[in-house]
Amino acid sequence: MVVEEEEKESGGRGFAKFLFIVTPILFTVVLVGVLLTLFNVNFKNEFLRIGNSIPIVKDWIPDPSTSAKQAESSEETIKGLKEQVSEKDANLKKANDEAKAQADKVKELEAKLDEANQSVSDKKAEEAVKQASDYDKEVKKLANLYGSMNPGKAAAILNNLTTEETVQMLSVMSNESKAAILEKMDPQKAADVSILLKDVKPSEDMAIAALQSRLKKDAANTADTTAKSTTGLTDDQIGKTFAAMTPDSAAKLLLETDKTSPDKTLKILRSVDDASRSKILGAMNDADKTRAAKILNKLLTK
Repeated sequence: MVVEEEEKESGGRGFAKFLFIVTPILFTVVLVGVLLTLFNVNFKNEFLRIGNSIPIVKDWIPDPSTSAKQAESSEETIKGLKEQVSEKDANLKKANDEAKAQADKVKELEAKLDEANQSVSDKKAEEAVKQASDYDKEVKKLANLYGSMNPGKAAAILNNLTTEETVQMLSVMSNESKAAILEKMDPQKAADVSILLKDVKPSEDMAIAALQSRLKKDAANTADTTAKSTTGLTDDQIGKTFAAMTPDSAAKLLLETDKTSPDKTLKILRSVDDASRSKILGAMNDADKTRAAKILNKLLTK
C-alpha cells in the first residue's frame, strides 16, 4: 500500500513537471503564431527558423521554406488579381472613351441635320414670300386694269366673279375707282362686297378666301353640268325626235322597246303629234298587226 501511494505521488509530480515544461512551450507557440500573423513574411520566416531550432516547438510550427512559398504564391495571386483589375480598368476607360466619342459624333451629326433643316426651311420661306409677292403684283396689275376700264364694263366683269374675288380686286383700287364700279354693279352683290371691304384683312387672307370661293364655284358648276348631262330627255324632246324619224324606223324601234318596257312605248306615242302618231301606228300595223292592236288598245285605255 505504501508503495502504491509513493508511485501515485511520483506520478503526480511527473505530470506537474510535464505541465511546467509544456506550458511555456505552448505559450511560445501561440506567441509565434500571433507574430507570424502580424508581421511580414521575412520576419515570420526568421521566427519560423528560430522556432524550428527549438525542440518540440519545431513540431508545432511550419517549415520556413513552406511559409515563404505560400507567401510568394499569395503575392503572385495578388499581383495577378491586380493586373486583372488594371486590365479591366483600362478596358472600361477605353469603352468610356469610345462611348464619349460616339456621343460627340452623334451630337455633331444632329447639329448638321438641324442646320440643314433650318436651311431648307429658310429657303422654303423665301420662296413662299417671293411667290406671295409675285401674286400680289399680279393682283394689283389686274386691279389697275379694271380701274382703267369704263366702270360699267368693269362692273359687268366683276359681277361674274365670286364675292371674295371681287373684294380682292377692289381692295387695291383707289376709292374713286371703287365707288364708280360699285355704282354699276348688281345692288345685292355691291352690298355684300361693301360689307367685306370695310373689314381690313391681310392680302394673304383675301387671296386664300378668293381661291376657296373660286374652287367652290367651279365645283358647283361641274356638279350642275354633270346633273344636266345625266338628266333624261323631256317629253317634248322625245316627241320631236320620233316625229323627225321615218314611220317605219319609228315603228320598228317602238316594237322593240315594247318588248322590254311597254310603258315607255306608250309614253313615246303620247308625246308625238297626232299626224306622226298616226303614221307610226300604221307602220307598226304593217310590221306586226297583233302587237300593234295590243299597243293601240293600251294607248286608248290608259
